[in-house]
Amino acid sequence: MSAPGAADLLGAWTPGAPLATLAAAGLAYGLGVRRVRRWPARRTAAFAVGLGVVAIALLSGVDAWAERLQSVHMVQHALLLLAAPPLLAAGAPISLGLRALHGPARQRLARALRTPAVAVVAHPLTGLLALSAAMLAAHLTPLAEAVTTDPLLHAAEHIGLLTAGLLFWLPLVGADPGPWRPGALMRAGWLLAAMAPMGALSAALLTAAPRSPHYAASAAAVGVDPAADERAAAAIMWIGGSVLVTVALLILTGQALWEEERRMRRREAVGAR
Repeated sequence: MSAPGAADLLGAWTPGAPLATLAAAGLAYGLGVRRVRRWPARRTAAFAVGLGVVAIALLSGVDAWAERLQSVHMVQHALLLLAAPPLLAAGAPISLGLRALHGPARQRLARALRTPAVAVVAHPLTGLLALSAAMLAAHLTPLAEAVTTDPLLHAAEHIGLLTAGLLFWLPLVGADPGPWRPGALMRAGWLLAAMAPMGALSAALLTAAPRSPHYAASAAAVGVDPAADERAAAAIMWIGGSVLVTVALLILTGQALWEEERRMRRREAVGAR
């Protein structure tokens, strides 16, 4: 056996518990779209791609190889923390729910969004702390080794990573209503702040001997140097995370410029009357 190629990572799909959850989420979103008039196609596409990214992380060869190589394990975590959540957030599932629901169900959802607990959970600082804690705990604490022998704990880790990613990205993407609406500069600041835990994790992996006995043994078994595998994991988080954050910054900047142009056109139209 040797290190996996792209065909190995994107092939060997295996149905599992995440498939039912993803199917239920997709079905619920699709039913909501059917009940709403003129729902933006770009929102539906973003949500569908986000579900697809989660499926790649948890059901494809990425998941199988994540148990053997720390570098692939880091790819999986980057998908769950940094790639899928902004796409799911861009799908605006809460806005869709508010428009699709009627009567008491809609009122309950609207009231829930105004509670103090939601105000705390939806704050960008909460999202940044959740992202940082999930990222560092999953790789630099005993949890990193414990999940290799406990399937339930491993599944809980995946849920925690995706949840932390959503908490971080939801207020920054801003597609859904919430108690916090940071401006373009603030959103850029929170995104740049996320680089700190990425850098800390990468530095810790680059400068240490192989931390995980499990991955040291499994990497050697497939003919990969454990130290090189750990360095590759560090590079994936640092370079891959930087690219994803940079793309997000460019999108948010473009969105801010587009919104400012719309406001200027409206002011000009009012002034011309």
